[in-house]
Amino acid sequence: MRRSAILVVAMAALLETGCIVQITKVADPRPIFQQARLEAGRYAGKPGRAREVSVPVDQPAEGQLIRVSLPIWLVKKMEHHVDWDDIDVDDDDAEHVRRVLKRRIRLEDIEKAGLGMLVEVDEEDGEQVLVWLK
Repeated sequence: MRRSAILVVAMAALLETGCIVQITKVADPRPIFQQARLEAGRYAGKPGRAREVSVPVDQPAEGQLIRVSLPIWLVKKMEHHVDWDDIDVDDDDAEHVRRVLKRRIRLEDIEKAGLGMLVEVDEEDGEQVLVWLK
């Protein structure tokens, strides 16, 4: 009984944050990415501060799509807890790249970019990532 009460409180807290992580099996992620681009496009150029960051990630080798939506206030709380050594960089100068990223990527700068699409990445192995603010 006590364990279920803790679970209910934890679930309520998670729902309250607005944090959503969804992992689904997909054969063809193109419709999902097309929809994500359209949604990001609807926010592009609109005035106002970002309230949420959305990121779909296609991992074709695993046949899965990961969708993450985080409220900006939660991203701000997490910003100082990023372990830059965990960032996977395929480069001989990986340490230099990590130092540059650590110095140059700040949430306040990302927020200044405005609403809409921030970045779209298509990797050689088929992985895709979109990042946008809404």
